[in-house]
Order: sequence, then structure tokens, then C-alpha cells
Amino acid sequence: MAILAAKGANSDAAMGAPVLVAFINDARSEETIKALVQEQLMTFTVVRRGNCRDAIAFMKNSASPRMLIVDISKSEIPLTEVDELINMCDPSVTVLVIGEENDIGVYRDLTLIGVSDYIVKPLTPEILRRTISIRMGGKQASHTRHRAGKVICVTGARGGVGTTTFCANLAHMMSEESGRRVALVDLDLQCGSLPMMLGLKSTVGFMEALRNPHRVDNLFIDRTLIRKSDKLFVLSAEEPLDDTTAFDPASLDVIFQTLSQRFHYVILDLPRHPGELYRRVLEHAAVRVILANGTLTSIRDTIRITRMIGREDLGQRAYVLLNHTTPHGRAEISRLDFEKAVGRRIDFEIPYARAGLFTDNSGQMLCVHDGGYAAALRQFTNDLSGRPQQTHSMIQRLFNRR
Repeated sequence: MAILAAKGANSDAAMGAPVLVAFINDARSEETIKALVQEQLMTFTVVRRGNCRDAIAFMKNSASPRMLIVDISKSEIPLTEVDELINMCDPSVTVLVIGEENDIGVYRDLTLIGVSDYIVKPLTPEILRRTISIRMGGKQASHTRHRAGKVICVTGARGGVGTTTFCANLAHMMSEESGRRVALVDLDLQCGSLPMMLGLKSTVGFMEALRNPHRVDNLFIDRTLIRKSDKLFVLSAEEPLDDTTAFDPASLDVIFQTLSQRFHYVILDLPRHPGELYRRVLEHAAVRVILANGTLTSIRDTIRITRMIGREDLGQRAYVLLNHTTPHGRAEISRLDFEKAVGRRIDFEIPYARAGLFTDNSGQMLCVHDGGYAAALRQFTNDLSGRPQQTHSMIQRLFNRR
């Protein structure tokens, strides 16, 4: 029985994606993998001599395979290189690492960054066959842990706090600076402005997917997504104003699950329309971001939204961000007073950006034109992805003031 000849292999080939990609350091392991490829009748594979750096170079110009095998035997910084390689692939890719070090610590470190399994050399046909069978659809596959992208929901505590601008810039920074694949979803189905802000045009299909979730698959998603760059895609609609846009909120689960298998981050711009849809998205997202400004209405509704969200489940995180939408003045409530009123600390503070109106109207990104806005957004993305914040010594800060 062909392990990788399950459903999806033919569609992968049709889309130009290899079924299996392997970069191996030694001839014996390379021959073992090639023999298994022939045995399993895999028609679109790449098996080459090379290391992790060679795999990274290859993946820069290739669609993500179903399975990726890489040899770290001669790597000087294996964890760093494997992490870089994984972040270049879709979250649905099964990554196997081969090495010479028989150490449980290596296995734990690799699985923490998203590796499916670690195999110690010598590589034998039986070990390889069993591992691939388990990871790619065998009897034990349902018990294995699969990587999935993180769903981030951003909502404003009130209107006019810059939620859509924040979402667009967040997606741009994560795709351009971090190299992550990002899907940006505008849930305002009639008056959403994300595509316009990014210089794009909405396509038909999103509303059809919401009303007919059984039709949602990778091919359907490909036809519906709007491509901004190699790493950034947008899903939106522009339904007539006299349309009720009624659909079962549960259909969003199918769409989000499909997107999270292909993108590292799925960012949702959730409009402020309290109801079943609003509650469902906030409850199910892994990360909930409440964007507020220094006004009494923002304080009131930040309290109400955090109360509605309730306690965080395992794997969930809620952020409250204070976004200064006007120049600092006496009329604006201070951060300290805001924190006292809502009963919790502000996670991040975003300074007022004078170029905001210009960039929103020109299709350009605010984080490119405003250093303060970009620095604050970068702090948030670093926290989101688990990267340590950069700190500067007192001497560096003194030099920076000159």
C-alpha cells in the first residue's frame, strides 16, 4: 500500500507541490529514501544530497511538500536552521529530521519548534516506512500532533480606534519582516476596507464559502484568496448593502481550519457588531486582541469585552493594546488611568502616527513610513511569535539620544 498515495497527493502534484522533499548528507540514507520512493510509487519527489541550508535554498522557490526530510548531521546550528526551514513551509507540512545524536534533549528541542519526528542514523527502510506511515495516514496517525497556524482575532473596543490599519500593518510586518505566510481575513462582509487599504480588489467566493462550507477545500480557497505577495493573502467580500449576509457562524470553523493548515498566521479583522458571530470568533481564536484608545467609551467597552471573553483556555491569550489615534493632549485619558479603570495592565502601547491618514488613502503601509508605529508593532509581533525583546544598555540609549 502506498503510504503517500493517499488523497491529496494527486492534487499536490497538480498544484506543483512535491509529495516528498529530502536533503540527506550520506549516500546510504539517500539510497534508503530513494528505494522507499520507488516502493511507494511516489511520482513527484525530490531526493538530493545536501544539508539544512540546501533545503532552505530549495524551499525559497518551491511549493510546500506534504513531507519534508532533512539531515542535520553536519549542521553547526541545527535548531536555528531547522526553525528557519519550518517557517518557510506551510503549517500542514510533516517535517522529519535525521541526525546522528541519540539524545532525548535533541528530540524535545526539535519537537518544540514543530518537527514531527527525529530519527537517529543508521536509517533503515523499516524505520523510515513505519515513521512515514504513522505521520502520513497510518493507523496511529490520528494520535499524532499536527502543526497548525495561529488564529489571531483583532477587534476594536469602539469604532475609529484603527483596527483595520493595525491588521493590515500587522500582516505586512509578519509576512515581510518575519517571512511568515499570513492570511488576512476581513469579516466585515459589506463595508470592509482591508483590500482597499492594501491596494487590492475584493473577489467573489467568500460569501459562498460561508453559506456552503462543505465546498471549502484547498482549491476553493486558492480561487477565493487575493494575493498581495508571496507570503500575504487576503480573504474578503463586498456584498450588496441590501443583502442580509446570513450564514451559520459554525461555517467559519471550516474556513479557519483550512487556512490554519496552510498559513502560519490567520489574522481576523472582526467588526464591532456584537452577536453570535462576534462571540464565536472571540471564543475560538487562539489570540484575542482588543484595540482601544484613551476615551471613556473605550474603557467601558474594553471592560465589557474582556468580561465576555472570560478566562483564557489552554493555548489562548488575550491582549489589550492602547492605540493613540490623536496627538497627545489633556483630553486623552492616560495609560495609568486607563489601566486603573479596566483593572488590568495594557500589554502594548502604540504611539500616534501622523502619517496614518496618508498611508490609509495611498495603499502604503504605516509601519514603513512611521518608525514609532513600526517599533511598537514589532514589539507586539516579537511577543506573539515568542522571540525575545531587544534591550539596549544605558550607554546605547545615551548615544541614541544624540
